[in-house]
Amino acid sequence: MLLKRLIQFKKLTNSCCRQSSLSVPRVVQCDAYMNDQLELCRSNFFGRASIKKVWDKFTYLRVPKPDWLGEDPSDRLSVLFDNLEMLYADGTIVWGRIIQANGLLFESGEDNCPGEVVYSLTDRADNEPECLTDIAGRLYQLKGTTPADSELLNIARYLSDEHVRVFGLPVPHSVNASLRCKISTTYFYRKHLPGGRLCTMLLPIVVSRNSPHFAMPLPQKYWPKELVAWWTR
Repeated sequence: MLLKRLIQFKKLTNSCCRQSSLSVPRVVQCDAYMNDQLELCRSNFFGRASIKKVWDKFTYLRVPKPDWLGEDPSDRLSVLFDNLEMLYADGTIVWGRIIQANGLLFESGEDNCPGEVVYSLTDRADNEPECLTDIAGRLYQLKGTTPADSELLNIARYLSDEHVRVFGLPVPHSVNASLRCKISTTYFYRKHLPGGRLCTMLLPIVVSRNSPHFAMPLPQKYWPKELVAWWTR
């Protein structure tokens, strides 16, 4: 029953990118199930015995910088890699909704690529993952446009450029006034993704509690089995 409801929610989150954000249905009953899954993620990640956490720190949690990043010293994505140890040690786990990512990541392969995610650090965000879907859709619609509003124009330019990195960019109230959200550039490391690729647009992420807000997908080792089944189905 739980898996069936999660699959229904997956269809909702994936379909939103093809719909107007105003038409996204609300499936509130699924939020409780997703909230339970998020709590299990937190328990799996923060509740590991100290010796296992130390082992993971020096092995499983190490994410190598891509070779192409060394060719451009000005690329601020390097800052994310420089702070991964701190992120995994002191971060928090919340739902993240992908705004945009390289299409290669949705297929099997070896390429690891950056992308953009939206999330909220407020307590009520645990119970509203579908709200992030709505917000991500609104943000993506800004890509390639030139809004008159300066805040929206800043986001439109950043998403259109695809090489600008942000770490905790606030989502304007004009996009969503009910849930305070932020945007961060992340890096999708296939070895940390169930199935080795992006299977849907919603996933648990580890985010820095304080600014700058670095963000990375929660490595699959810490996902509960039901969530892995939902992701890969």
